[in-house]
Amino acid sequence: MLSGITLLIFAASYAITLGLEIARIFVRARSRAVLSLGFAVLGLAAHTFYLVGEQQGVIQSGPISSWHQWCLMAAWVLVSLYVIAAFSQPGTSLGLFLLPLVLLLVGVAYLMDRVAPFSTTTSAETWGVIHGTALLAGTVIVMLGFVTGIMYLIQSYRLKHKMLSTEGFKLPSLEWLEMTNRRALVISTCLLAGGLFAGILLKLNHNSFPWTDPVIWSSAILFLWLVAAMIFELVYRPARRGQKVAYLTMANFMFLALVLGLILFGPSQHARNSETTTEKDDTSQVSQGVDSPRSLIR
Repeated sequence: MLSGITLLIFAASYAITLGLEIARIFVRARSRAVLSLGFAVLGLAAHTFYLVGEQQGVIQSGPISSWHQWCLMAAWVLVSLYVIAAFSQPGTSLGLFLLPLVLLLVGVAYLMDRVAPFSTTTSAETWGVIHGTALLAGTVIVMLGFVTGIMYLIQSYRLKHKMLSTEGFKLPSLEWLEMTNRRALVISTCLLAGGLFAGILLKLNHNSFPWTDPVIWSSAILFLWLVAAMIFELVYRPARRGQKVAYLTMANFMFLALVLGLILFGPSQHARNSETTTEKDDTSQVSQGVDSPRSLIR
C-alpha cells in the first residue's frame, strides 16, 4: 500500500513539473521556475525512497531485479539529468522533451509491477548485472539522443525560417545539440553492444530460452543497425553534421523501442522465463516450509 502511494506521489510530481514547464511558454514568472524545480526534487526524493525500499526487500538479487525496477531506474536517471540541467542551465526547455519520456517509463513500470522478478540465479550473476546495467545506461543515452535530436530539428527550423525566439521556450545552440547527438550515437552503441554480448554469454551459461526467441533476433537487428549507423557517421563526413546525425539518433530510439516492446509485451520468453523460474522456486520453497523470495519483495 505504501509503495503504491509513493509511486503515485512521484508520478504526480513529475506530471505537475511538466505542466509547469508547458506553462513557462505562456507565463513569465520567477515563482514558476522555483515551483517546477521544487516539484521535480520532491518527486526525485520520493522516487529514490521507493527504489531503495524495493532493493532492500529483494533477497539475494542483483541491482536490477525486475522490469518494473528497470523502468523506474531509467526514469530516475532521466529526472536526475533534468534536475542537474535545471540548476546549470535554468533557461533551457529540456523538461518539455525529457519529462514525457519519464512519465512513459513510470507508466510502463506500473504495468510491469505484477510481472514476476528476474530469477535470482541470473540477475545476481556477473554477466546478468553487466547485461542489465549496460542496457539500462544505453537506453538512457538513446533517449537523450532522441530528445536532443528533436530539439536540434526544432531549433534548425526556427533559425532557417527566422522565427523570433520565445523567452519561455529556449533551446541550446545547434553546435551543442550536434555534439551531444554525435556523442549519444557512439556511447549508446558501445553500451548496448556490451549489454547484448553479456546477454548472449548469460544465455549460453543458462540456456533459458531458444535462439529463435523474437528478442534474440530483434536484438541482433538492433545491434547491426547501431554498428552500421556508427560506421556511416564516422565514414561519411556529411553525416557528422546537421540534421543527419539527429535523424540517426532518432532512428536508434525507434529501433530500441521496438525491441523493448517485444521484451515487455510481445510473444517472447525473455520476460516470462523468469516468471516460470520464480514460480518453480516458490513451489519448491513452499513445500519445504520456506517463505518465497517473491513474498519478500513488498
